[in-house]
Amino acid sequence: MKSRSLQATLPLAAFLVLAGLALATLAQGDFRAFAPVVLRNQISDGTPVVKINFQPGGTDIPSGYFPDTGAIYGVRGNGFTYGWNADNSATTRDRNSPLAADQRYDTLIHLQKPENPDAIWEIALAPGVYDVYAVAGDPEAFDGHMQSIAEGQLLVNGTPSEGHRFIPGTAASVSVTDGRLTVRSGPSAVNNKLSFIEIYKLADLPGPTPQAGVELRGLWVTRFDWTQFNTPASPAKIDEIVANAADAGFNAIFFQVRGTADAFYTPGLEPWAERVSGGELGQAPSPYWDPLSYFVQRAHEHGMQLHAYLNVHPVWGCATPPPMTSPTPLYYVLQSAHGTTGSKLNGLQWTTTGDVSCGAYLRASPASSTANNHFKAVVADLVTRYDIDGIHLDNVRYAGGNTSCDPVSAAAYGQPCFGFNGSVAYDDWQREQVSGLVRDVYEDVIVQAGRDIWLSAAVWPIYRDNWGWGVKDGFGYYYQDSQTWVQDGYIDSISPMIYPGVFDCPDQSFWTQSRWQTLVSDFQAHSGGRHIVPGIGTGYCTFDEIADRIEMARSLGTAGHALFSYGELLNKGYFDDLKNGPYALPAAPPDISWHD
Repeated sequence: MKSRSLQATLPLAAFLVLAGLALATLAQGDFRAFAPVVLRNQISDGTPVVKINFQPGGTDIPSGYFPDTGAIYGVRGNGFTYGWNADNSATTRDRNSPLAADQRYDTLIHLQKPENPDAIWEIALAPGVYDVYAVAGDPEAFDGHMQSIAEGQLLVNGTPSEGHRFIPGTAASVSVTDGRLTVRSGPSAVNNKLSFIEIYKLADLPGPTPQAGVELRGLWVTRFDWTQFNTPASPAKIDEIVANAADAGFNAIFFQVRGTADAFYTPGLEPWAERVSGGELGQAPSPYWDPLSYFVQRAHEHGMQLHAYLNVHPVWGCATPPPMTSPTPLYYVLQSAHGTTGSKLNGLQWTTTGDVSCGAYLRASPASSTANNHFKAVVADLVTRYDIDGIHLDNVRYAGGNTSCDPVSAAAYGQPCFGFNGSVAYDDWQREQVSGLVRDVYEDVIVQAGRDIWLSAAVWPIYRDNWGWGVKDGFGYYYQDSQTWVQDGYIDSISPMIYPGVFDCPDQSFWTQSRWQTLVSDFQAHSGGRHIVPGIGTGYCTFDEIADRIEMARSLGTAGHALFSYGELLNKGYFDDLKNGPYALPAAPPDISWHD
């Protein structure tokens, strides 16, 4: 704890009294050792909203204030959402100076340091009229010129001196219409700083009408959420899903229609999935029905979009080859096109040790033109036959960092895997195999469809490990160059899957809210003007984990968010929480205006 002599602060206290302020001796029930908070006369007739002290993390917090430690704008866990346009924590200071009247005057944050030369601070506020009071300065320095503006209105303006180290100021009757109060340096600021800020509300302003809301609220529905082995799938389950999703406030559903080169819809180019009929691969349901057609109809009746969600590279499971049926399974199509080496299909992904790669799935080699053309034809078939609103890609990547060393790839590359063929390194070449398929689907199928149908993808949550976390990333390990897809404009939306595979209560996994925010910020900063729709897990033991991430997505300006997945959301009973909380007001999915 910091200790400071009250006697040492008396000269400053005398100055403050002369300036029209008053000292209040506050009961220090928390046993803090620094001087009591210096109170000034009433500065606003408004209702107090919040008081924020700018300070380093881990330092004493003045009574009645919340700390701001320079973190990026986001949910702070204290009932407020606030922060900076970039990490500004390195510019906070705790002076431990005898010239500071109390902790508020002893701590500060810089707004013009090289780490963030035009630092912008924002706080989420309801539309209204506010008085904003702030103090700027430094007990140990009096250089520069303190000038900050709030919503374009002068807040603090003055040059400190040896006997006048702090510059107070008030921006009166500031209108906040967009949901955020914004504070930044004014044009004449030099070495600008802020010590603390106080906000008071004078009046409400009308907010946006519910019909004006634009936000994609997506829900993943996997094949495991609504079907099971050896049991016929039921239209009643789809009715349940649609009713729950619509009542909660979702406006888009990503419905899985392809798991391992099979069909959860009327074939088509691939055989009926086992989990539809409850029988064998290729067996039609009895009585006959089409899950995708039924889901499209029911979703549209409830005003929701329906996107067909497909696993791209998985061909089959690891145990045994699929049975021969009609249409011919992709496994045998690849065998016919590329042949085998011993018992190994040349058209599957192989590892550097010469084994066929199989973790959860056997995967087609991204270098196989047969597999790629087949997938494009599957997408074209779906777009042609069904009134779907989008195609959603998943598992569109290599199995791992040691694949693919299959004969098909070696022949296409011109030499063995992970070599250099004189023009491009193997890892760059692998990324292009995946990106090339995404680009071809977009340009040859989606654009050619001539209607507003989305192409989106669920992508690896960490594009590149720019933070030294020591984890596998999409770009370097799975050869998935997702940020280039949006930046080069051959996909409409990507959804980084930022959630754990297993949820602990309380959640103590790698995927903290802070990391979620960091990753979404990175994707949003590299969106190329296309939509970022980050993924949020649904298995958390408290709904606040979901609600906080939704608020972060909104604060970061994403096009929306998507929840994974329906089954866990149902188990946790969170539909009413969404309806009465983040989805209390309706919203429509954003446009894909670049299709015009």
